[in-house]
Amino acid sequence: MDQSPHEAWPKIRDDDPKESKEPVVKKAQFDFQEDRRDSSRSVSPIQQKRKNSLDSSQGISRATASQTGLMQQQEEEAVKTKKVYNKFYLRLKRICFTIVENKPFMIFGTLITVWALGGDDIKLLTTDKPSDAIFDGMVIFCIVFFSIEVVMTCIGKDDYFMGFFFILDVISTGTLFMDLTVVAEALFGGSDDDLSKARSSRTARVGAKMGRVVRVLRLIRIVKLFKVISSQQQNQRTRPPKHILDEDFDEHVEEEEDTSDKESLVGKKLSARMTQRTIVLVLSMLLFLPLLRVEPLDRLPTSGLFGSENVLQAYLRSEHDPSSRPLYEEAVLKMLYYHNWFTGQQLCPGLSAGCSNNFLSHTFWVGIGTRNKDLAFLRNKAENTSLSEDQVKAWEENQASSKDKMFIYGNMPEEVVDRLGSPWETECQINGIWHIGVSVLGEKIPGKVDYAVKCPNHLRYNEVERFTPRLLTLDAYDEWFFVFYNDQRPFARSEAAMSIFTTIFICVILCIAAIFFTSTANVLVLQPVENMIKKVEAIRDNPLVAMKMADDEFKKEEIAKKLKRKQAEQKCKDPRTLCRTEANEPMETVILEKTIIKLGSLLALGFGEAGANIVSSNMHGSSHGVNAMVEGSRVDCIVGIARILNFTTATEVLQGKVMTFVNQIAEIVHGVVDECRGAVNKNDGDTFLIIWRTAGMEDEQVSKMAEMSILAFAMVTGNIHRSPVLASYRSHPGLQQRLKENCRVDLSFGLHLGWAIEGAVGSEFKIDASYISPNVAIAASVERATRIYDVNVLISQTVVELCSKEMVGVLRLIDKVIIKGSKDPLELYALDLDLKRLDVDNQPELPITWNSHYRFKSRHFNEVEKEKLWNEENSIVKVLQRSREWQLMRKEFSTQFIQTFNMGYQNYSQGEWRVARRLLMETQSMLGFKDGPSGALLDFMEKPHQFEAPPKWEGIREL
Repeated sequence: MDQSPHEAWPKIRDDDPKESKEPVVKKAQFDFQEDRRDSSRSVSPIQQKRKNSLDSSQGISRATASQTGLMQQQEEEAVKTKKVYNKFYLRLKRICFTIVENKPFMIFGTLITVWALGGDDIKLLTTDKPSDAIFDGMVIFCIVFFSIEVVMTCIGKDDYFMGFFFILDVISTGTLFMDLTVVAEALFGGSDDDLSKARSSRTARVGAKMGRVVRVLRLIRIVKLFKVISSQQQNQRTRPPKHILDEDFDEHVEEEEDTSDKESLVGKKLSARMTQRTIVLVLSMLLFLPLLRVEPLDRLPTSGLFGSENVLQAYLRSEHDPSSRPLYEEAVLKMLYYHNWFTGQQLCPGLSAGCSNNFLSHTFWVGIGTRNKDLAFLRNKAENTSLSEDQVKAWEENQASSKDKMFIYGNMPEEVVDRLGSPWETECQINGIWHIGVSVLGEKIPGKVDYAVKCPNHLRYNEVERFTPRLLTLDAYDEWFFVFYNDQRPFARSEAAMSIFTTIFICVILCIAAIFFTSTANVLVLQPVENMIKKVEAIRDNPLVAMKMADDEFKKEEIAKKLKRKQAEQKCKDPRTLCRTEANEPMETVILEKTIIKLGSLLALGFGEAGANIVSSNMHGSSHGVNAMVEGSRVDCIVGIARILNFTTATEVLQGKVMTFVNQIAEIVHGVVDECRGAVNKNDGDTFLIIWRTAGMEDEQVSKMAEMSILAFAMVTGNIHRSPVLASYRSHPGLQQRLKENCRVDLSFGLHLGWAIEGAVGSEFKIDASYISPNVAIAASVERATRIYDVNVLISQTVVELCSKEMVGVLRLIDKVIIKGSKDPLELYALDLDLKRLDVDNQPELPITWNSHYRFKSRHFNEVEKEKLWNEENSIVKVLQRSREWQLMRKEFSTQFIQTFNMGYQNYSQGEWRVARRLLMETQSMLGFKDGPSGALLDFMEKPHQFEAPPKWEGIREL
């Protein structure tokens, strides 16, 4: 065969001490390259072309490899950078979430929200324009705070960004810019430079309406308050008061406290949706209803417009006819006094007379303005439009002081009268347009004017109202025009106060509406669903808790029935309610909740303690499929085996009634084992596998658990022989014929301590939750040994070593044997019981019908006894000694008998079999009946050893 290229290379020997592998490989490569150089010296053009192509491809390969390495390095760096970024982002997210959910932060945010809702109204209500800078600073702080809160919430909460509450927060934060003085004046203040607005009587009302719309948008901030209040109510939700059942129950069963305050995902979604609908509904009504309403002032022009028109017409007449000059000045004074600022600050003099106090707007500034002319022209024009001192004083004395008219003008202070009779010299530039006029509030007057307003722009935009004549041409308006400004601060303050009350009212209405809208859904849907979710989670964590849930639900039903009976009795006494009927059909949510509890109870009954991990792991999984073949887990436990004796005979005789027979025995076994904190795993025909788990317990608890397992078998044995139901089988003809004098129900028991694998046994078609271990087989062998030693209860050395001295003193060491599956020999101990001394319990049956009510009482009684037994301060032996049945069963086993047997056993163990035979033959007949362990040891020594110990006898034999 041809050699491959690799076979043609020099071979490398691992055992060559002179050369290593690496130099030989390099030398081989070098030789190969030299051969290629030599061959390339005499090659054809085609070969040379192929060679060049090969070299270029190798160069490309080397470049590609270099690029690949660089790309891998870049990818590794990118992965490292991404990990660092992810770590930083997760840390930042955790910090942001902690901050936004921090209670002090939420309280501070709530206070800021309250200020943001009413800060602008408080500004209008309590301050004047010079204080706007302070309030603007606070508004800027609110904007910064809410912006930071929105950003941190976007980072800290996954479902917040672009969600409903994110949009509301952004809108509410955006509306805060409208509280800034500059922004508000630019949006709603209007401009004197706009001729259409100056000539429109609707401008001010449109601005006011838009201002109210902005206030409604600001009310979106109520959502923050509502979220805080609703979250606190959710966290502080208390359980309803517990009731105690009537006399049918001996004791009240305490319900398990619900310590879980975590809101379910369904609850979060439903609450969020209901809150969204409520907020959208209420705010939509508040937002659009004002825009759809026609203002009452749109019906007729106001008195300010009419007065300004009257002044213009009177002045134009005075220019053509100087003799009508007093009419012009009278028109100006009538405009000022009809809207007298000072009369508006006090009550009207008469009950039936009217005055400017009836209005919330008063004229305080009168003058002229120009759009196209210079200030010199306007000053010259002001000299012609100014009022004369004599005319003003005459008006003040004659018209203003008159009290006999239906409308009283009222007087002005002397300082103001003198100012009105002097030339108009107050120059104001308002929105880039020069005005010259006079202000009745130009100077402070103690007790009357606290804040001097020389120019209209010394007040806020919404605190002044501007009136100009409209019956003039555009050119005339551009040249010059009359203008009157009214002080609307009383109106603005009243509106601010009403806005605060409106905010409070809307907060209350919004919360009440949300509560009413969601209360029905909470009661009928959300709370039942959350209860079901909590029950499913509880069953998922501990499937065995479903039985307690069923008892709690039954107790609630009994409470409801009791209350319903009382209500029915009260209705019978009230004739008004005799015709009322109520539906008794339960709601679907209630049926579903009860079904979940029943399914959980069936799972607990079917799988038992061994299947709790199977149920829990499948319920924790997010997949829809069922994985029954869950990996087993190792547990430390005490394994008990209980077997029904003569079961084959009983099955053949009883036939179909054998199921009833087994269930009657199982009722006693299961009840006693549960009371002693054990768990019956399965019943395989005549055999019960019983487990007492000791994993995670302290040494003292493990010792007590071992003694309780012995107590359980003693109690089961006694209850089986005293049961009148099982005693009836002693007189069964078929059983008497087959069993003769041994015709009685009897059980044998074996106990052993060790580990076991807890899990599912079977396939995808059928599984059994059970325990698999050599220790289970050893426990079964110990139970089978009861027939060798003719005793009912055998206990291995591993269990006895855990017991107290008092309990060990009750047991009798009968042998030391080698059991298949055990590495070390085990000592066997017998619990000596004379069962024939027990009498059947002949107490009459209770005159009750066994129903759910009495099952609940029975389970409750068992739970109480179970806790009482576990918390017993005295030893288990003392608990046994207090029992009359225990004293009867132990009466024949005297101290002399025990001591004699112990001496016989020690001689048996030491190889002195002839001495042992004498002592054991004595104990065999000492009880009045044949002692099983004595006979078993005698039989072993006799056959085939003839009471001679083997040469290497160590006191141990194979079982």
